Amino acid sequence: MAWRIYVVSAANRAAVEQALTQDDLLWRQTRILRDAAPLGGTPGETYLYMEGAETAMAHADSKLPPLVSKAEGMLAEKLHARFKEEEELSAQGMGLMFSDDS
Repeated sequence: MAWRIYVVSAANRAAVEQALTQDDLLWRQTRILRDAAPLGGTPGETYLYMEGAETAMAHADSKLPPLVSKAEGMLAEKLHARFKEEEELSAQGMGLMFSDDS
């Protein structure tokens, strides 16, 4: 699966959330918004992690740039690893919740 990480300013967060919910193709992709500061970013900014089909990521690249900037290089790789780690920990927690260890 393809993925992207975008940096969203505080001023554009509401507009980005609206764009994501109103665009059917973007709506169907994995989308996670996290405050940037706890992840080492600038306070007030948000990171948008998207994962899905390459065509959807290309669509996001063409639709979102007026509202976001694309994270590149080492920053993007570092953030991608953090988002995937969060996802794995969450999945493990759900597994523990629903396991039958009685």
